Amino acid sequence: MAAFIRLDDSPMFQNQVCSIEQSADELKDRCQKLFKGCKKFMAALGEAYNGDTVFAESLEAFGGGTDDPVSVSIGGPVMSKFISAFHELATYKELLRSQVEHVLIDRLTNFMTVDLQEAKESRRRFDKSIHVYDQARERFVSLKKNTRDDVVAELEEDLENSKSEFEKSRFNLVNSLMNIEAKKKYEFLESVSAIMDAHLRYFKLGYDLLSQMEPYIHQVLTYAQQSKEQAKVEQDKLAKRIQEFRTQAELDTLRASSNIEPSTPLDGIRVIGMDSYKSIEAVVPSNANGEVLTIKQGYLLKRSSSLRGDWKRRFFVLNSQGTLFYYRIKGTKPLGSHSHHYTRSAEPTSGMFGRFRSKHNRAASLNEDVLGCRTVDLRTSTIKIDADDSDLRLCFRIISPVKTYTLQAENDADRMDWINKITGAISSLLNSQIFDQPRHVATILENNKSSARGASCDVQTLGGHQNLEDDINSNRIECVSSILRAVPGNDLCAECSAPEPDWASLNLGVLLCIECSGVHRNFGVHISKVRSLKLDVKVWEPTILDLFRNLGNTYCNSIWEGLLQLENAQTDDSNALITSISKPCPKDAFHLKEKFIQAKYVEKLMVIRDESVAEMPAARASRIWESVKSNNLKEVYRLIVMSDMNITNTTFDDVFPVDLHHHVGAQETELGGKTTKKKHVDPGTCDRMKDSNEPGNCLQGCSLLHLACHCENLLMIELLLQFGANINLRDFHGRTPLHHCVASGKNSLAKFLLKRGARPSIKDGGGLSSLERAMEMGAITDEQLFILLAECG
Repeated sequence: MAAFIRLDDSPMFQNQVCSIEQSADELKDRCQKLFKGCKKFMAALGEAYNGDTVFAESLEAFGGGTDDPVSVSIGGPVMSKFISAFHELATYKELLRSQVEHVLIDRLTNFMTVDLQEAKESRRRFDKSIHVYDQARERFVSLKKNTRDDVVAELEEDLENSKSEFEKSRFNLVNSLMNIEAKKKYEFLESVSAIMDAHLRYFKLGYDLLSQMEPYIHQVLTYAQQSKEQAKVEQDKLAKRIQEFRTQAELDTLRASSNIEPSTPLDGIRVIGMDSYKSIEAVVPSNANGEVLTIKQGYLLKRSSSLRGDWKRRFFVLNSQGTLFYYRIKGTKPLGSHSHHYTRSAEPTSGMFGRFRSKHNRAASLNEDVLGCRTVDLRTSTIKIDADDSDLRLCFRIISPVKTYTLQAENDADRMDWINKITGAISSLLNSQIFDQPRHVATILENNKSSARGASCDVQTLGGHQNLEDDINSNRIECVSSILRAVPGNDLCAECSAPEPDWASLNLGVLLCIECSGVHRNFGVHISKVRSLKLDVKVWEPTILDLFRNLGNTYCNSIWEGLLQLENAQTDDSNALITSISKPCPKDAFHLKEKFIQAKYVEKLMVIRDESVAEMPAARASRIWESVKSNNLKEVYRLIVMSDMNITNTTFDDVFPVDLHHHVGAQETELGGKTTKKKHVDPGTCDRMKDSNEPGNCLQGCSLLHLACHCENLLMIELLLQFGANINLRDFHGRTPLHHCVASGKNSLAKFLLKRGARPSIKDGGGLSSLERAMEMGAITDEQLFILLAECG
């Protein structure tokens, strides 16, 4: 054994044994501390597993149901896949905990209880053998010369036996200590390495699971963002409708209160002149066109026809058909109780979230049977202004041969308004002879039920405005789709040629199918900004639509897939790189589409390069500057795609030589070999602008975006912004594109830039912001521009 050069029993040997024993004792202390840490680590993993399990179970209880209406409304069908993933991740964590226990805890426990304990026991036996050996030696050496031979032989034998036992225990101790010395060189490294490997497997399993879910996660996030935007739009619409309703209610109250209540004859019959209901008669003919309008609606107290004669609040509606009906709630449960009166949509559930959307839109709707609808026949009715046997105020009666309805309004103005409009409706029915065409209550309810959404008996009466808005949004979606798909090549996906693509890349100008859009989204927005034609309604502004109309899949693919399209016609080395790349089909595997799209947009392997431009940055800058100046949108797109760097921020200084600049040295001066940057020069001191009184005559430091603003090319501005042009880049005089638009009176472009993120708070070389420059020119007549400049600033 290399640790013991000599095995003779000597002071050096004893010293070496003591040294190894001290090292073993110190190792034991460290092992005990490590053991405590391992126990805490394993306990933490166990708690983490329990926490993950509890979280997954609570998430499942919260919204994991697929048929529970509450779960459906909060995304239960979508959330169930995430819940399964959380359970799976918890299982991986429990596997890691068991590996820590087996590989580290068990081996560490065995080392301390077996190996270190064996060394301790060997030391105890060695000390005992030394003591026995010393006693035997003392007895033997103390014998006298005249001692009998048999006594000498007995003590000599005893001495030999004790010496043999001493040597045996000595070597046992050496073996135990050397076993510890050997194990500490590999035991702990092996255990910790195994733990690291267990962690590697744990994270790899989690990574593989989440990688498979990544497209789904992005789609859910996209859907959630779109739902958030739609909810905000709906909230804004609701707030607007509430404001309109309150304003109209106040106007109706003022209008009704301004009328003078006429005298009442002795019999209580209310006599109304023709003028009081002329407007109502004018509304009734609209029914011939199938349009049903609401004349008045609101709550009235209705006295029951029972012996008790109690009053109940009912919602009355008078429409342009001359029909008066009221609603009553048959049976409602208080908030917090469970109700199962829900309807399910029969709409088609296309797309990944179609099933969830259909359930979410309909699951919380009350069953139509919850609301009871009763119709009051006005064709043979008259009105009396007070109750027959009550001294209550604000009452009136509708009397028909079948039944008498005693009603009470909340104020006198409301009562007079109801009386006037009901009387006008009665007169209109009589004049138009609607009573010659009987309308049975059952028929009315059936027609209403077939056209109702939710719990309404008349969709135009209670939700006409909302349905109109929904129709407008639906028409807008169809309009966007028809406009974009009419562009050459846009009837197929730009990547796999799948029909009717309903996703798009805003900056690339191409239409995509949903699977290819997932690949685009994975590359990040710096490569492709993916939006939906149907869900992202607000994105499709006129400028975006015009940009797509000017590009299209056919043109864009001629740039991005130029070499691929020429591969059959050319066989030179320029095509050698793409012989292994083929355009995928709609049914090809996801990884094939991903490989093709990465080669196309990230690596740009199929773009035809213009070597003369690529090797000379100045030529490239000059080419794109002239293309922007000449409004050549497609050429600018081609040059941006061809370049390996972002050239959208090319400036005047990159294109024109220094001798065409003015104020040379005003921005940079050299002092002692160091370059010092100075402030931007005040545009008010610029001779070029003074001489011509035109801010655009000084373009030093201007970017392509500045130039596009001067050319008033909105589509060019949109294209540059989509490809990452800096909207707040400052020129030689510290002016942003917004400064230029304001200074030249291009208010529409200024408003466009403000909506796209231009900061009006930036000050030019003269220390003035865009708002201050605009005010310096005189009063701002464009109110919207003034508000945007003030709010954004």
